[in-house]
Amino acid sequence: MKSLIYILIVVSLVVAISGCTSDEWATNKTYSANGVTFTYPGTWSSDLNKTITMPAGSASQAILGTNDQAFALSTVNGQNLTNDQLQQVINNVVTDFKNQGYGSEKNMTVDGVTATMITSQKADSDGFYTSYVAWAKNNTIYYVTYVSKSNSTDTLERILTTFKTT
Repeated sequence: MKSLIYILIVVSLVVAISGCTSDEWATNKTYSANGVTFTYPGTWSSDLNKTITMPAGSASQAILGTNDQAFALSTVNGQNLTNDQLQQVINNVVTDFKNQGYGSEKNMTVDGVTATMITSQKADSDGFYTSYVAWAKNNTIYYVTYVSKSNSTDTLERILTTFKTT
């Protein structure tokens, strides 16, 4: 009987302790505006103390996150460019970042098209790593900037798997 009580106490402690961890994805939020929809962690808000620089000529769509990580989406209208020209613009941006010392590029699928991600290899002076992801769809270049105190891109990639244009 004593061993059963001991086991119940240990199990209760394990359950209680595991409940104290924070899972940013425990509840999700959905961003839906300006023709795009995606899911992001429920612990994030649009009230940030982080400035994110977006590419020149782009229209900012969303800036979300916490003080330790943030996700920003912007778009560039490419209605007068062909898909090949839009992809060349993306390739030029990736080349520029690689020349600045960013890591190698990684291709992924976002909303049914190929996107290119490039991530900084070192943290900046504030301790943030930066990832850039760009892709073209429907005569628009979508451009995401993600900053985090961690060099992991798991959260960014999870958001991008939910990204849809409407």
